[in-house]
Amino acid sequence: MIIKKNLLITATLFFASSAMAGEFSLGAGAVFNESPYKGYNENTTAVPLISYEGDNFYVRQTTAGWAFWKDSKNELSLTASWMPLHFDPDDNDDHAMKQLDERKASVFVGGAYYRHESWGSLKFGVAGDAMDESGGVVGEITYFHPIRMERLTLIPAVGVFYYDESFNDYYYGVSGKESRHSGLNEYSAGDSWNPYVALTAKYQLTQNLFLNASAAYTVLPDDVKNSSMVDRDDSFVLMTGVSWRF
Repeated sequence: MIIKKNLLITATLFFASSAMAGEFSLGAGAVFNESPYKGYNENTTAVPLISYEGDNFYVRQTTAGWAFWKDSKNELSLTASWMPLHFDPDDNDDHAMKQLDERKASVFVGGAYYRHESWGSLKFGVAGDAMDESGGVVGEITYFHPIRMERLTLIPAVGVFYYDESFNDYYYGVSGKESRHSGLNEYSAGDSWNPYVALTAKYQLTQNLFLNASAAYTVLPDDVKNSSMVDRDDSFVLMTGVSWRF
């Protein structure tokens, strides 16, 4: 199973733009995911929804950060994020894919900068694989603009992720040994830019109870979709859930 990072980014963007200092929320949700890998059916998975905003320290879903420079328009943070992207051949339905090696999830450590203006917000992020599973580096440029109504907040977003050659080759490459065992074509992936669009919504049912929803659509670049492990041109993820603000 894969939970794509773009859904977790939409949740992160929501928490970063809507939470007040000292606010903590906890909840549960379900993720519907279309995996780019062959042999995975569309699936739904339960996930926790976690948010905490302190004066400097924060937790935004799978990302923890320390904002060492912060004012009304700027935030510069050191970050540590759990990257849930992984491949488990034992969970796959395709015989050839079952012969491949496991690709593991990892922790990425880096930094993020937010710039908030009246016309919206920009996020720039970069991080490297701290556990050296892929040895890769990822980057992100995102624009998002919260639209706040009486009980409903909508956040449309558009952006692009950068994944370097090491990251892509670990998760989408097929070695010569794997090719001989599986019959899949050998493949080496290069770096890539992955554009995406997303929409996040939060509706306040009571003073403390909220409904949450996030949807994200990503276009897979040639260096991903040309892999013999992949049988899609795009990826879609939808999350719904409820959270309680303490």
